[in-house]
Amino acid sequence: MAIIRTEAASIAVFVLYLLFAFSGDRFTPELIGLIPSIFLLLILFLVMLWAAFSVVRHAECLAVLLGEPYGTLILTLSVIGIEVALIAAMMIASGDKPTLARDTMFSIIMIVLNGLVGLSLVTGGLKHRLQEYNLQGASAYLTMLMPFALLGLVLPRFTNSAPGGESSPLMAGFLIIMSLVLYGIFLSVQTLTHSDIF
Repeated sequence: MAIIRTEAASIAVFVLYLLFAFSGDRFTPELIGLIPSIFLLLILFLVMLWAAFSVVRHAECLAVLLGEPYGTLILTLSVIGIEVALIAAMMIASGDKPTLARDTMFSIIMIVLNGLVGLSLVTGGLKHRLQEYNLQGASAYLTMLMPFALLGLVLPRFTNSAPGGESSPLMAGFLIIMSLVLYGIFLSVQTLTHSDIF
């Protein structure tokens, strides 16, 4: 019974998935009306948030077991997995909008850099007054984030590899390879050469 209580978020996700997979056409706003549609959207949003926090809780348990720096990697990969799944779902549902992924990633970067970091600084300052942080680790993260942002957000916008803001297969391959190389370098720095600063 304890496992059902701790895994209730996963059970709720699977139940909602089965419900919408077999009878999703019956829940369109035209059939059920505006107010029930908004209520259904709210339920889906809350279950999605509950599932996301459940994933992070599982990742945090693994992070505690494995310790640093691998715990940070697991937490990072779990959050990235959630973001990629949400962006992929948006792209599938939105139809033919090739710039949607790039625009979504830009908004995520802005929310993380401005919203979460700012909120963390304000709440930490209110609680602890003077905070200490690891400048070397923060600099390494920001140094890694800038090339990713330039490659993924700026380069495709200023190169005409395909019409309509799309990336050509060659450009997409280049971006994938460069992202993997950069992230591999960052992982080796984080786990092997300079793990003490993270």
